[in-house]
Amino acid sequence: MPQQLKPAVRARILAAAADAFAQRGYAAARLADIAGAAGVSTGNLYRYYPNKEALFAAVVPRSVAARFLRLMRARVRELATRSDWRAATAAGSSKADALLDFWIRQRLPVVILLTGAQGSPLAHVRALVVSELARLSDEYAATRLGDNAGERVPRVVLVQLFSATVDMIAAILREHADDARIRTAFQAFWRYQLAGLDALLRDG
Repeated sequence: MPQQLKPAVRARILAAAADAFAQRGYAAARLADIAGAAGVSTGNLYRYYPNKEALFAAVVPRSVAARFLRLMRARVRELATRSDWRAATAAGSSKADALLDFWIRQRLPVVILLTGAQGSPLAHVRALVVSELARLSDEYAATRLGDNAGERVPRVVLVQLFSATVDMIAAILREHADDARIRTAFQAFWRYQLAGLDALLRDG
């Protein structure tokens, strides 16, 4: 008679896998190490997940990546409607607060998507996030600066800025597990970043 799969064992495997993918990345994470951290044999792990890709899909479902992108786009589009970006932190923006709440609830999956998905089916998400942030900022700059927006703010500058933004998001979420500490860190980061972007993308 086949042994019944146990929810508690599955939960331990998923937690160990999330830690491994977040710390070492998908490509470098080894199923044997994940099994050891979960307190199961590698053979037992295979009874729950037939391969690393299946385990990754359980830790970081495609629906999480899709939700992340939707919330991020809504957040950036909201900025185009505001007169003072410096106040658009989570405390002053419902879109920012919704995005931050998602990051807190999906802390390790977000870290993995942004810095640890290389070699996985979701490896494209980091580049897509950076590209979308740059594209939406390009559009906003064009409304403010007109035809010379590309000369005033070259796309390479935006891409590098938002690559650093992605790294900062992952660093904060990797460093802190406590909700209040995460919120405090993002409040400080957004105050700094929004003031700089506001100055960069506006005329004058």
